[in-house]
Order: sequence, then structure tokens, then C-alpha cells
Amino acid sequence: MYVIVVLAVCILFSMGIPGASASPRELEEIRSAIKAKGAKWHADETSVSRLSMKERKMRLGNKDDVDLAALVGDTSESVPLATVEAAPSSLDWRNNGMNYVSTVKDQKSCGSCWAFAVTAALESQIMIGTNGTQFDLAEQILVSCGGGGTCSGGSPSSASTYIRDKGLPLEGCFPYTATNNSCTSACVDWQTGIATVYKVNGWHSATASAYPQRVQDLKNALYTYGPVLATFYVYNDFFSYRSGVYSYTTGAYAGAHAVLIVGYDDTQQAFIVKNSWGTGWGEFGYFLVAYSEVGGTSSFAYSAIAYDGYGDNPTPPPPNPPACTYALSNTGKTFKATGGNGNFSISCPSGCAWTVSSSATWVTIKSGTSGNASGQVTYTVGANPGSARTATINVQGANYNQTYTVTQQAQRARK
Repeated sequence: MYVIVVLAVCILFSMGIPGASASPRELEEIRSAIKAKGAKWHADETSVSRLSMKERKMRLGNKDDVDLAALVGDTSESVPLATVEAAPSSLDWRNNGMNYVSTVKDQKSCGSCWAFAVTAALESQIMIGTNGTQFDLAEQILVSCGGGGTCSGGSPSSASTYIRDKGLPLEGCFPYTATNNSCTSACVDWQTGIATVYKVNGWHSATASAYPQRVQDLKNALYTYGPVLATFYVYNDFFSYRSGVYSYTTGAYAGAHAVLIVGYDDTQQAFIVKNSWGTGWGEFGYFLVAYSEVGGTSSFAYSAIAYDGYGDNPTPPPPNPPACTYALSNTGKTFKATGGNGNFSISCPSGCAWTVSSSATWVTIKSGTSGNASGQVTYTVGANPGSARTATINVQGANYNQTYTVTQQAQRARK
């Protein structure tokens, strides 16, 4: 039997003068640290970073003097860890034959990340069992009805036991208020057992290994069970995340957080993660986090929970990876001697990897050197000092090899 002790209190501590908004200096320090460490993400002002220190604390947690004693989670189901012999190189449950992930939500000024992550995981289990039907369940039930915590933080493991034993009704039964509220405010139908509730069959640890094997455990769980709940440690640079593959660069520890992993990408060496801070943060509410952070400063997925389907619907295996077919938007371009810029598109199903390389030093690939779905390649052609010349851009994929031809005119002789 697994015993998981999880604290996901989402607490923030002041990074400077209380009431002061994030300064340009703070953002510049983060960007400088990203550059210095060679990190692969972009920092910018976000809906969270532009809040004052006090508002950040209200949004993600609670008072400074909160009791930080861990809430002990219930004993989980005794289910073996997932083992997969030939998982694909990428998986995204938002685009895995269809979308099995609910819309991005906003927990607002309440430390209820634990409730949002648990609810999102249950919603995905239902969507997998109903061929992608969108569901919106009531996080407020967990916050107000003894489901594992309050706006002062909570335990994803206790909340997972709650949705196994009692379940959640639809959002309309108890619309989210971002307050502790009272359970008596929920719809009477739910309290009397008339309204439909949705339960998870069971839950268990998604991994029991140390890094780096822990990364493979998480990938196996994602492939076998669906989206996985994960907790990690948030540092101040994370609030300014806008895009790219996050890895810790700078800033003090802020608190623990709970999120939902919805996929992975071996090409980018990253997990794909759904947050609960609205669409004004990150990549429309999502972020990529480097595999290395599993063993890094943020201890990503130091606790991770997988669910075993809902009701009478055990989680089915994901659809087989699509057959990889590729097509180029065009097969070449001719440039004048002065050179210039060019581009072409690669069309292929999601999950089909490809790489691009140039056969000549005077043709430089600027973007689109690799991908796992349809994408665009951009390149530059240098000035030609001599006679006409030809080069190829090689596109390689699974059982696929195509050349894109670049020709350049000769330099005209001066009279």
C-alpha cells in the first residue's frame, strides 16, 4: 500500500516591499539569469507577475503565519506502477485522437491549486471515458465540504480519496467563489444525493523511483492512465514564465503548488502541464517544464498521482500513435546573388517527429530545426560572391527523407 503525504499549500512569501508591483528590474534580473544559465524559456510580464506582492500571496495562498504542518493523505490504492515497452516519443492528451483535457481555469485569490488539479484530473478521466465530452466539475465542493483543504491550502491525496468516495457534481451545483464559503451553499440536490456526481475508481502513486528513472515512470503513467496530478516547489522566477521549457534560474522559494501533467515531448525534453492561473499566464495557461527539473531545484512531481478511470469506465489505453506521413508546402526556391530569407511548411500528424539540416554553410536554418507535428522552417541565404550554386535542406522523419532545393544566381560581373 502506498502512503502519500502531500502538502500543496500554494503559499507565497514577499519578494520585496509589500504592496509593490513586479518591477522592470525584477524581470530584467530573471531574463539575465535565463541567459546566463542557458535556460530555454522566455520571461515576461504576466497576469500573475504584474500583481502586487500582497495580491500574489492572496491569489496563491494565505497568511505568513499559517500552520505549515503537512496534511497527511489517505492510503492510496495498491496498484502497480505502469510499465510501457514502446511508448511514443511524445504524447499530448489535448490532441490524442481528440481533446481529453478540460478548459484552463483560474483559482484566483485562493490557495486552492490542490482542488483545481484534482478536479482537472477527474474531468480528464471522464472525458477519456466519454470520447472527449467536455466536463466542468465543482472545485468549490472540495474547498467548502471537507474535501481535503481550504483556501489556506490542502492535500491532493486527501482530495483524491474524497472524489473516490463521494465524487463531485457539475460546476453549476456550487459555482467557484475563491473563498472558503459554506458547504450549505451547494445545491440541495447534491447534498441529498439526487444530483449526479462523478467519482474516480481509485488513485495511486504515479512513480516510486528516483530521478532520472522517475521521468520514465511519469511518462509511463501518462501513457497508461491519462493526465497525472503533480506537485512541485515554486520559485519567484516562475510567476514571469511566458513560454518555452521552464527550468529554475533565479529567485527565492515561494511555496508548493499542484498542477496537471497532460503530456510530454522527448524532442524538447519536457512535460506539458496545465496550470490553474487563467489564460493570462504562460502559454495560455499551460507551461512546459524540463525533465531535469524532476531532479532539479523545483523538484517537479515530487509527488504524483494517477487515477484509474471513473465509475464503471476504467481508463482505456490511449489511441495508437498515428501513421507518420509528411508533406512539404514546396520543394525549393531560387535566390538572387544578394541572398535573402525563405521558408516552407512541413505537414504531418501530431506525434510524428522530424529534423531539418542544411548541406551548405551559406544556408542557415533560423527556426524549425525539429518538431513533433506540423511546423514551419525558416532559413536565410548568404550573399553569393561567385558563380551560381545549389544546396539542399534535408527533412528527415519516421521512414521519410525529403530534400528541399535552394539555388542561387551568380554574382554579376561588373562592367
